[in-house]
Amino acid sequence: MKKIKKIISGFLVMIMVFALAGCSGGAQQGEGSSSSTSNTSTDDEFYVIWVNPLVGSAVFTQADEGITAASEEYGFKLKIIGPSTLDDTEMFEALQSAIVENPDLIVTTPYNYSAVESLYAQASDKGIPIINISSDSDEAGRVSFIGTDNKKYGELAADYINEKTNGEAKVLIMMANLDTSNQLEQRNAFEAKCKSEYPGIEIVLTDEDNGDSSTALQKFQDNLKAHPEIDTILCLESIGGVAAANAMNELGRDDVTILAIDDNEDTLQYIEDGEIWGTMAQNFYKMGYTAGEFAYNYLNGEEVESTVDSGTILITKDNIDTYQEQFYE
Repeated sequence: MKKIKKIISGFLVMIMVFALAGCSGGAQQGEGSSSSTSNTSTDDEFYVIWVNPLVGSAVFTQADEGITAASEEYGFKLKIIGPSTLDDTEMFEALQSAIVENPDLIVTTPYNYSAVESLYAQASDKGIPIINISSDSDEAGRVSFIGTDNKKYGELAADYINEKTNGEAKVLIMMANLDTSNQLEQRNAFEAKCKSEYPGIEIVLTDEDNGDSSTALQKFQDNLKAHPEIDTILCLESIGGVAAANAMNELGRDDVTILAIDDNEDTLQYIEDGEIWGTMAQNFYKMGYTAGEFAYNYLNGEEVESTVDSGTILITKDNIDTYQEQFYE
C-alpha cells in the first residue's frame, strides 16, 4: 500500500516487541482466548486490562496496537485478553476474569451489552471504571465511549449507495449477528435514511454470518440464488466484503455493488482488483490509542470526554493510497 503505512506498521511492531520484552512471563495463550501483558509493573503504575472481543481479527489488532502505543507513551501496565471467536459466553468469561484481577481500569467492547450487563454492575461495585470502544453500554455504567458514530455511519452508507447506484438499489445487508448493538444502530440508521430520502433503495433482506468467512460465503450464495434481484450488498461486519465478492465470482455475477466495512488487507486488495467497490473504514487504532490515553488521564483524576467519534472514511480506488494520512495525522 503506501509508504506511510509501512512506516507506521514498522513503528508499531517495534513498540510491541519492546513492550513484550519487558513483560514478566510474556504473552500467554489458552484455548479459545489470548492474553498478553505490556510493560514491567511498578508499585505506582496503573494497571489496565483491555478485554478484546475478537483476538486476532484485523480490526481489533489495530486496537491492540493503538492501546499498546498509549501504554508505552503514558507508562501504565497493560494486559490484553479475550476470546478468539465471537462468542457471548467466552466474552462473559474474559470480562469476568478481568474483574477478578481487580485492575485500575478495564477497556472493552460490549458488542452484546445484554450478555455482560451484570458484569458492568460487578465492576462498578468493586470500583473498577470501564471505557468502551467500538460498541457502547449504558452511559451511566462507563467512563467513556470511543468509537464510530453508528447513526452517522448508517446515514453515510445510505448516501454513498444512493450516489453510486443513482438512487435505485435492491439491498442485502449482512451483519455478524442481528442483535450486535453497534451494527443494529447502523442498520436502523441506514433504513431510516433510505425510507425518508431515498425511496428507490429497497432493503430486500438482512442476514447474519456470525463473523465467520465460510458461513458468510454460504449465506451470500444462498441469498443471491433465492433473490437474484439483489444488486447491492451492504456489509456491517469486516469479513463480509471479501465473502460477498467470492460469492459473486462463484455465481458468475459481476453486477453487484459491494460496500464493505473496515480496511482489512484482503478487502483493500479486492478494491484494487475491482471486485469490491468500496469500504467504510473505522479507525480502530484511534479507538485503542484514545482509550489508553483516557484511561491514564482518568486515573490521574482528569475529566475525559463521555463520547468520542473516532471517524469513518469511504475508501475506493480513488483514495486507497492516501486515506491513512487522515487516520494517523
